[in-house]
Amino acid sequence: MDVGINNHLKKISSKLLIKPKSLTGINITRSINSITKNLQAHFLEDIDDVIVFGSYSRNTILPREFDPNSDIDILILFNCDDEKLKPESYRERLKKFAVKHYERGKVIKDHPSIVVELDHINFDLVPGIFDDGVFYDSIEIPGKENDWIETSPKEFGKSLAEANTRFSSIVKPIIRLLKYWNAVNNYPYSSSFKLEKLISELNFSGENYQSGFFYAIDKLETWDHSDITKQKVQSLQRTTDHIKKFLDHEDLSGAKRMVSKIFPNF
Repeated sequence: MDVGINNHLKKISSKLLIKPKSLTGINITRSINSITKNLQAHFLEDIDDVIVFGSYSRNTILPREFDPNSDIDILILFNCDDEKLKPESYRERLKKFAVKHYERGKVIKDHPSIVVELDHINFDLVPGIFDDGVFYDSIEIPGKENDWIETSPKEFGKSLAEANTRFSSIVKPIIRLLKYWNAVNNYPYSSSFKLEKLISELNFSGENYQSGFFYAIDKLETWDHSDITKQKVQSLQRTTDHIKKFLDHEDLSGAKRMVSKIFPNF
């Protein structure tokens, strides 16, 4: 009977995936290509590279219909050979670019990015620089104090891909499932990146979609979160306990009813 829930969760996680050939996937690809061309035409030699990173590049982003906060992260590496300016200078240049090229969209100055809200999804334009260090080179993005901080935009994606391959390709689907639960519950985990990282570091050896999903829920950390977050995680854990009890009694329909409490649109 547990195979039914395993397949059910697999189907839900698949529907939460933005597939390249879907309408959403096609629109996002077109927008990324358009934004990249506009950036290159606008800034010319003032930028060295345009890098798509974040959850979209990791295949853990959710369609906007399931997560209103879904966005595409784009890192714009500015050429600073002549002068290394403060981050705010580059953010202001990106804001002017966005206002000029996306009159129909909404442009918001956020940290550390400029957010361009389009109909199908948001785009976070993050300014960055390539810094030639004494001992090693690094990519830097704006810090909270209008300073530069080091980042590795592709590093987590590589480690997540390795974990997903190592554990029979269930890690990314489980991340999408829990990100959807997070969105449905008004984001008890305010940082989706930290939620992804927490799940990616778990040991899913021998698990499938069902057992891995339950295992990840048991391992959700709440010690440094608010009481509201703790309550919502505890509620999720109680619901999964009910699912397990229904399965113990070979009541698949009852188990699926409990699953629908976690994923109300499925």
